[in-house]
Amino acid sequence: MIRTKVVNDSTDLVPIIRAFDDKTKKEVFKEIQADWKPQSEIQEKFGEDGAKALEYFDKMKLVETKWTTQDEGIDGKPQKKYRSYYSAFNINISCPVNEISEIFTIASLNDVEFARLEQEIYDFLGEDGKFGNMVAENFGLSNLALKSLVKRSNNFCYKGLKLVRKI
Repeated sequence: MIRTKVVNDSTDLVPIIRAFDDKTKKEVFKEIQADWKPQSEIQEKFGEDGAKALEYFDKMKLVETKWTTQDEGIDGKPQKKYRSYYSAFNINISCPVNEISEIFTIASLNDVEFARLEQEIYDFLGEDGKFGNMVAENFGLSNLALKSLVKRSNNFCYKGLKLVRKI
């Protein structure tokens, strides 16, 4: 079955660009395009980076998941299996140049810079989180740049207007 992911929000480009930004992610996605693959098999073949790729794909909703039976699991415990959900993208975006430049800037931040900024925001949020506008203002970011950062991160998410740590 061919399923197409429709992208019409410019900030959705960030996770798509990051989903295929290294060889491991591309290879993991190829593996799960063919058939259901258990997490242990991906982790055995690609290591911890493979498991992180699955987590990222799951966050982006690029994969569907199901639990194995106890017999198929590890040590009698069920495990997750993954399969790609989409086989095509339909990207239809029109936005100002300054908006797309902010999005590409966030998408192309190197891992060290991104991790530093992500940690600073994570620490700033505290246990209860903070309103997105307050976070953006504190770090000198536009709301669009902050939304793009959140879409790239696995450590926090929006709950209404509030930015909170993921538990």
